[in-house]
Amino acid sequence: MLSKGFPKNYPESVIALGFFDGVHLGHQAVLNQAATIATKKKKPLRIITFYPHPRNSIGHSHTIKYITTYIEKYQRLQSFYPGCEVYFLRFNRQLRHTPPERFLDLINHWFKPIAVITGENFRFGYRTQGDQLFLQNFFKKRGVETAIIPSISLDGAVLSSTMIRQLIEKGDIKKVNMVLGYPFSIRGRVVKGKQIGSQIGFPTANLFPVSSKIIPPHGVYFGYMSWKRVEYPALIYIGTKPTVSQNQRRVVEVHIAHHIRQSLYQERITVQLQQFWRLEKHFPTIEGLREQITVDQAAFNAYLQHTQGMIN
Repeated sequence: MLSKGFPKNYPESVIALGFFDGVHLGHQAVLNQAATIATKKKKPLRIITFYPHPRNSIGHSHTIKYITTYIEKYQRLQSFYPGCEVYFLRFNRQLRHTPPERFLDLINHWFKPIAVITGENFRFGYRTQGDQLFLQNFFKKRGVETAIIPSISLDGAVLSSTMIRQLIEKGDIKKVNMVLGYPFSIRGRVVKGKQIGSQIGFPTANLFPVSSKIIPPHGVYFGYMSWKRVEYPALIYIGTKPTVSQNQRRVVEVHIAHHIRQSLYQERITVQLQQFWRLEKHFPTIEGLREQITVDQAAFNAYLQHTQGMIN
């Protein structure tokens, strides 16, 4: 569970404990406090999280989709807290049946915390029997500082990963981005399509999102494509392309107005969604699809002019 692959001579550290799916504003409050303490005490910041989602590991009837996949969460944490150490504890049968005190014993043994920071809703141990009072009492006896960070409320409801998943499923991308504190994104490798976009004057870069990633409703979105640390305004389609294919696997198609000389095939790109535009439609002809994309592009250009005007 915890012992495999972890060195035995870690220096003392400040640790943040949590699942942190989405690394949203509530998570950032926990992590910011941990980072502040680590800097003040001149100790490394260690972020301890889990994979897979606990509910997915117990055969729950409803599989939890991730706001941030394994690699996306790691990259987000590294970008927010450069130099932090991120550890993913595998949530398997052994960890699931570990009593709360044993779990904290292992955390204390492996990571040698001088301070432990969690959110107020963090639960741990067999049948989630461990709570904040249990954690505080455990570490107080060992002279370890603890900080329990209150949850953030939004419109009278506690900000949570569950809330954000519901907003994504509704397609409320503006609100999703607000509570994340950054644009919701989809990361993947560009694959070769049927070139239909190029044939009708709208070439696209295509990627298939992983099945574990939560995806908003099929349709067209305004946003950006990030590649090699450069962002390009992008008109983004998510769906199964019903006009040109039957039983098509869900795809993310990205059209950018800028010309990129290098081929994007097999390159990893990140698609950032900024605003929902319209739901997916089926068109009787390719010409009808082309005409709609022309309308979409004009609306996207107007959106860019508006947002750039607000910035200037």
